[in-house]
Amino acid sequence: MIDKNQDTHDKTRLVYLKPADLARRLQEDPPLFVLDVRDPPELEGELGRLPGAVNIPLHQLKQRLGELSMREGRDILVVCRSGKRSEAAARMLQESGVKRVFVLEGGMIAWRNTQR
Repeated sequence: MIDKNQDTHDKTRLVYLKPADLARRLQEDPPLFVLDVRDPPELEGELGRLPGAVNIPLHQLKQRLGELSMREGRDILVVCRSGKRSEAAARMLQESGVKRVFVLEGGMIAWRNTQR
């Protein structure tokens, strides 16, 4: 895990999960709750999707935060194509009171590159 923010007192600091660490975290019990904030057509593209990921596009996340109650206290990993939308979504989740949020460093592009 990497914390790319200097101010550790900032409630909206982001914690990044490296793709190499993701495979291990997906095997843990309970596994991470994976939130994919890409638009639906992107899920069918060459980058695919992570197993069990819940798709809520970033532009809908604020209105659909209540749907995340299904995570039952699990840590949330936010993913997108490259990581930028994930960062915005993670900040939104933190601001809404979610405590353990991670961003997949480099997004699905980085994940796919480690799977080759």
